[in-house]
Amino acid sequence: MMNESKLVSVIIPTYKRPDTLARTINSVLKQSYNNIEIIVVDDNDPKWNERKLTEELMKKYNKENIHYLKHDFNKNGSAARNTGFRYSKGDYVMFLDDDDEFTEYKVEKQVEKLETLDSSWGACYTSYVRKKNDKIIVYGAEKREGNLLIEELMRNLFVHAGSNLMVRREVVEEINGFDESFKRNQDVEFLSRILMKYKLAYVDVVGLVVHIHDREYSKRNFEEITNEYVNKFEPIIKSLTSEEQRKIQKMIELQLFRNYLCTKGSRMEVIKQIKQRRITVILTIRYLGHLVKRRVTNKSYGFYI
Repeated sequence: MMNESKLVSVIIPTYKRPDTLARTINSVLKQSYNNIEIIVVDDNDPKWNERKLTEELMKKYNKENIHYLKHDFNKNGSAARNTGFRYSKGDYVMFLDDDDEFTEYKVEKQVEKLETLDSSWGACYTSYVRKKNDKIIVYGAEKREGNLLIEELMRNLFVHAGSNLMVRREVVEEINGFDESFKRNQDVEFLSRILMKYKLAYVDVVGLVVHIHDREYSKRNFEEITNEYVNKFEPIIKSLTSEEQRKIQKMIELQLFRNYLCTKGSRMEVIKQIKQRRITVILTIRYLGHLVKRRVTNKSYGFYI
């Protein structure tokens, strides 16, 4: 039996999901590793019905290792994560979305991994499955580890960082937690700042279940999200070498290419991309092959440019 001297803090920000929160909390309570504190941060506005429902749910969890914190008003996911971290005491810190769940050995295996590595390794992640209507639709097949900043900035590192990381406490303190100005891509921004200074390790176990909900993105919405992403991350990207910046730009163009190809009435945009030499025919063929293979195998992993 492994040494459980290290306390692990699992921080669960919750917002408008009292119906799935219990499943998430219970998955942490069922961990094979016992030295865990659970911190639920309620980001619902006190006037909302979701706040009342969440309060009723949390009354059922009368345990010393479960802490329930409430914001005075709705802030955002990054703020909720920071609230939880400031309250936490763990040597290792994990963040878990309120509709995802851990598998039984996730915490144990991640503690075991980081305990064997030196401090240059700031965090680790496991494999995962994505479920829709309780049916597995995707298997996480990302296994890369080491210096992965460029891959993360390319949005090409499929680790589900929002619910999958275990991070050394001193690392979260050093980077000052989450940037609360980010309303989207909070997990990408958080992990990118970790990867600017530390390596990321992989743990070969399926440790996370990600539950997928129906969402619709129009071409315009995807472009807006992408433009916002590029603008937000511009300071980090500009600090890189010219070659690294080109790789990031190529990957972003390929993501736009995929969106145009899948959006009715937008396929002429693909021709523009090629004519303007933003992407090449050979690269798009390779990328299409990658997407087809992922679809056939139901596996999720990054593309090598």
